[in-house]
Amino acid sequence: MTATTDLLQTPPGTRPRRSLLVLRITALVTAAVFFLQPVLAGSYLSGDVGALGTHETNAHVVTSTTFVQLVAALVYAWRGRGRWWPAALSAALLVAAETQVFLGYAQTLLVHVPLGVGLVLTQILFTWWLLGSHARRARLRRENHR
Repeated sequence: MTATTDLLQTPPGTRPRRSLLVLRITALVTAAVFFLQPVLAGSYLSGDVGALGTHETNAHVVTSTTFVQLVAALVYAWRGRGRWWPAALSAALLVAAETQVFLGYAQTLLVHVPLGVGLVLTQILFTWWLLGSHARRARLRRENHR
């Protein structure tokens, strides 16, 4: 008998459930604070000088919630047997958000503004994917049969 490698799906009982729920809630909160950033920047540009301080504070909330999202995505992938790419995307979002904070303090608006748009869009699309049925499917595993 020869060994064959097949792609098998994880049994239905081990699909991500609680870990996905936690990741979905975390992603929704993260999307909300991401979305608030351009609103606060717009308020500042409209003449509300105090909005800049709130924009700065919310930037730290963004990085904090993105870190929590990363942890939730790691649990979703590891314990919940979900896909790994949400954790990788969350890590990339965290690095980009920290870079965004640095660029804001450096007043490098030429990069700060488009990066911010990309961050908000990416987080919203990621959250939209998480709320769909594809996120409930367990990742595929490779198994050898003899």
